[in-house]
Amino acid sequence: MAINFDAQVRLTEALLPLLRRSAPSGVVNVGSVAGRVSRPGAGAYSASKFALAGWTEALQLEERRHGVHVALVQLGFVATEGFPQRRLLARPWTRWMVSTDARVAEGIVEVWRRRRPEAYLPRPYAIVPLARVLLPGLYRRAVGGGAFTASTRS
Repeated sequence: MAINFDAQVRLTEALLPLLRRSAPSGVVNVGSVAGRVSRPGAGAYSASKFALAGWTEALQLEERRHGVHVALVQLGFVATEGFPQRRLLARPWTRWMVSTDARVAEGIVEVWRRRRPEAYLPRPYAIVPLARVLLPGLYRRAVGGGAFTASTRS
């Protein structure tokens, strides 16, 4: 929570007076698809990213009148030195799921230039939160949590 949420909030709040004076200006927060959907074993990480997404959305609405554009880039997997994503990149059917640091940088610049409130990288990840809302049972089965069923047994 300290790095994924608190640090971005504190830095942004410290810079807001300058950003308002410099308007038009902007903030682009880097989140994760896990900020819109969760999966088993990633609850704490997802909670920090959900918090960032919610705070960013509120900040977008609050700062618009001050000329500060606020955006959120939701990342999927990114191949980096520390997380090379070898398994995903080795398979042709999962290779699309991985971005590069250069593509992430392009995405950040793109949401600023186009004044978009939110973007997913790679773009097909935008389907995941939509599936979670429209097809919750299927989504839960797909991520391994099973479909939610209410039990009337004692």
